[in-house]
Formats: sequence, C-alpha cells, structure tokens
Amino acid sequence: MVITRVLSIFFFVVAIGLSVVLVKNIKFKVDEDKRIDRQEQLVINKLKMIRDAENAYLGTNGKFTGSFDTLLSFIDTGSIYITQRTENIKILAYGAEEVTIVIDTIGKVPVKDSVFVVREPLPNLADGTIQDIKMTEGSTIKKGEVVATIISNKGKSVNLRAPYNATVEKINVKEGQQVTAKQTIAKLSFNRIANIATLPFLPESKNNQKFDLFAGKVTKGNVIVDVFEAKDTQPVNPMRRKNKNENALKVGSRTEVSVAGNWE
Repeated sequence: MVITRVLSIFFFVVAIGLSVVLVKNIKFKVDEDKRIDRQEQLVINKLKMIRDAENAYLGTNGKFTGSFDTLLSFIDTGSIYITQRTENIKILAYGAEEVTIVIDTIGKVPVKDSVFVVREPLPNLADGTIQDIKMTEGSTIKKGEVVATIISNKGKSVNLRAPYNATVEKINVKEGQQVTAKQTIAKLSFNRIANIATLPFLPESKNNQKFDLFAGKVTKGNVIVDVFEAKDTQPVNPMRRKNKNENALKVGSRTEVSVAGNWE
C-alpha cells in the first residue's frame, strides 16, 4: 500500500511537471510566431516604401537605382511631375479619324510629400449636428483623442475620436452644421515613416544591417527593361534563412519584369 501510494504521488508529480513543460513550450511557440509575424510585417512595410520610391525614381529618371544614397537624395529633394493627357480627334476628308495625343506637364509635387505622406478622410459616425470641433487646420491630433462631438438626431452625444496620430490638413464642416453618417469631417495625413534616413535599414536591426538593393536591366522579347530588387538580408523566420536566404522577403526581381513582393 505504501509503495503504491508513493508511486502514485511520484507519477502525479511527473505528470504535473510534464504538463508545465508542455504549456511553456506551446506558449513559447505562440509568442515566437507572433514575434516573427510582427517583425516580418515591419520588413514588408519598408519594402513597400522602397518600391514606391523606386517607381517614383523610375518615372523621373527613366531607370531604377541600386544606391540607397541616390534614392534618399531623390526622396529628399526630388519631385514627381503631374501630367495631363489630352486626345484631339480630327475627322479627315474621307471620313477616317486622326487622333493626336498631347501630354502636358501641369505641375510637380515633392516626392517626400507625395510618396511618404498618407492622406485619408475622417468620416462622421452618425446623422446629426456638429456641436464642438476640438481640432484646427494644421494641428496635430493623437490616437484616441476626441476631435469633435456630434449630437445625433436622436439627441445622443457622440464623440468622434482620432483613429491615429495625424495632422489635420483640412476641416470640411463647421460647428452647428448638419452632417450625415460617413460624411467626411476632415482630411488627415500622417507620415509612413518617422525618419526617411532610416529607410535602408532593417527594422530593429541591432547592427544597422541594410536591405540589399539592386538595379539593372534584363532583356525580354528583344526589349531591354529596367528592373530592381530590394531584399531582407537577415530574415527572422528560420524557413526564410534556408539555402542562403533564398526565400527571404523581397520586392522586385533581378531577372523578371516585376515589382511585386514575394509575400503578395
């Protein structure tokens, strides 16, 4: 009886110990997967910005660049030209149409402002009346901050909060004005990246490791086409580190005419 009781207690303790180890292992796996997903999303966000900057550079210079110094200089001082396409149709004597296409440059905008600033509307929440606007044009607002109050048609006070940290570019309504649900109250803007100078560097890299950036030309169907590729050089996902980072997150291609990311 004594031996049976001792063995029972022993196996019970062992079972508890194994359960604790199993739970810890599962929690570690879950936490590690979350960490990898978060880190990869940060990398993807930067790769998207590099792609947008490269496309803007191509539009202005007719080619991609494999130099981050050149790309950053372009972002800092370069401009994107705004063009307008006009089609003129002339009916010829024998009834045929002659189409003339004219593309005029009507202005330009800074690359930094057009590519790296996101502009989004701030929608209203309910039908009613704007009672109190707590923001001004040009001011900054913080996520969760009450920026306006609406008195709904049912007499309920509804607080409109900032969805994220942003700058108020324009306010489209006035206090006392009747508004409808989903109507744009204001236009907000925010920077895609806090410091553009950090664009070449891998997110949260401890040794300031950079993305690998390549630009060149490939021949497709007797046509020479410009290509670029930006690639993660230190994948956090073990599966992406296999075969010398063969499956590392990247955008563009060295050999194909593509600006897609391999996560898309």
